[in-house]
Amino acid sequence: RMACGSADVSVDALRAHTRYGESVGASEPHVRYFWQAMHAFSGAERAAFLRFVWGRSRLPSGAAAWKDQWFRIHTMEAAQPDSRLPVAHTCFFSMELPRYSTARVCQERLRYAVMNCVDIDADTSGEGVANAQLQRLDSTTSSDSEGVA
Repeated sequence: RMACGSADVSVDALRAHTRYGESVGASEPHVRYFWQAMHAFSGAERAAFLRFVWGRSRLPSGAAAWKDQWFRIHTMEAAQPDSRLPVAHTCFFSMELPRYSTARVCQERLRYAVMNCVDIDADTSGEGVANAQLQRLDSTTSSDSEGVA
């Protein structure tokens, strides 16, 4: 456990190490649906989710092991979000989540993606480059606001 993290993927630990991209927050319906799906997933499905978004099947072994690593959720804007799958960027430990209309749709699409999309993405794609730029902006904004009381 100390060397490679816990086999149990703690949803609470993941949530505690999550940040949200521009124009998305923890209280938005599609984000709440995501966390509901994570709680409903089996241990194997949560491990598959981590492989999908990070290329790993375990979380860091404790708070200190996380260092400055954050899971990031961005919103994927789409005309028909229920027909889209989430997109992961493993190098950035992030995911673009469509604005699903229900918890059931979110859980089904997320489960399909994590169990069937097993290739590591090309973070040099247009979406990957845009995601990297968003994360750099998030980092700049976060470090600017961390010094403000």
